[in-house]
Amino acid sequence: MNVLVTGLGGFIGQHVKSVFEGEGHRIYTVPREVLLPGGKTLQEATEGADVIVNLAGENLMGRWTNEKMIEIVESRRVITRNLVKAVNASEKKPFLWINASAVGIYKPDVFCDEESVDLGDNFLAAVVKAWEKELNTLYQIRQVVLRFGIVIGRDGGVVRKLMPLVKSRIAVVLGNGRQEFPLIHVEDVARFMLYSLRHGEIRGIYNMVIPNAVNYRQFVHTLSIGRPPFVTFSVPRWLLWMVMGEAEGVLTSSAHVLPMRMMRSGYELKYRTLNEMVEGGKIH
Repeated sequence: MNVLVTGLGGFIGQHVKSVFEGEGHRIYTVPREVLLPGGKTLQEATEGADVIVNLAGENLMGRWTNEKMIEIVESRRVITRNLVKAVNASEKKPFLWINASAVGIYKPDVFCDEESVDLGDNFLAAVVKAWEKELNTLYQIRQVVLRFGIVIGRDGGVVRKLMPLVKSRIAVVLGNGRQEFPLIHVEDVARFMLYSLRHGEIRGIYNMVIPNAVNYRQFVHTLSIGRPPFVTFSVPRWLLWMVMGEAEGVLTSSAHVLPMRMMRSGYELKYRTLNEMVEGGKIH
């Protein structure tokens, strides 16, 4: 099948490409220069797709300045809106649309699953609400919305930033270290997308997190197995705020997220725990 993946050059996009091409599917993408203005060129690009995987959006990493925050929300809204318009205007439509989203939509420090109405009121929650709202006008296509937790893997994400410190035997604890870290391995993200392609009953919202959550201090400790740190630095929230702005809350607030629909879907996680990821050599 022909699979159009936006955000193909990113960490998740590259793993999606690898998994789908391994099953014989053809992967192609559309550059931002076509996605952002939309129109006829984008419509023609979507007409060749049997499946659309929409991952495009400004990277959340870095300090959230006013300009960065505008780019974070508008890149997701505009690209998704233009894609939806292009597909709705096309005679040949994909049969499956998979859209990235985030567990940041939920209220911090509250246990949530896909049916929860306890949604957050911070900036990230507003971004996710606006992003998902753009799909409300997509018609006649099966939709799967994947609310990602913190996606980790050896070659990207937060692990790539932390591993140089771990290898130097330095542990950095953000905030009090007790905040829950809703993790999932990037291979399971890509494999669940492939599972969605094969199983027509998969539709709607799915939380992409492991059921066996850890807090941040446990996360750093597990990454350090075999390399016990010589020194541990604690970075208080006020200092993180000065460095990162409102992005500080993403790293220091607890997200108690349960993947109830994924666990009932029949999909078997390859990595159910952080220990399995470490023991399998998939994040070191």
